[in-house]
Amino acid sequence: MPVNPINGLNISSELLSPIGNIEKKDEFYVPFKDILANAVDNVNTTQRIAEQDIINVLSGQTDDLHTVIINSAKADLALQTLVQLRNNALEAYQEIMRMSL
Repeated sequence: MPVNPINGLNISSELLSPIGNIEKKDEFYVPFKDILANAVDNVNTTQRIAEQDIINVLSGQTDDLHTVIINSAKADLALQTLVQLRNNALEAYQEIMRMSL
């Protein structure tokens, strides 16, 4: 069976440009490393706040359990979000590594 060529296929040079030359075209562009760094900083901050609240309650410096529980829940949620971000990034990396060139 003969293979017929595809005629009229126009590929712009923009599609063929190397990946390393991608310029920031969107003013809302945020690099992934900044997103990851912000997530880690957020987890650290919320963990420190929750730990300090627990220390304050145990030492008798405060009796505001409501705020302690809310801050602990925030810290837990921030950690879960960071773990999911890490898992998704790792899955994407593994998928890229499985691609054949």
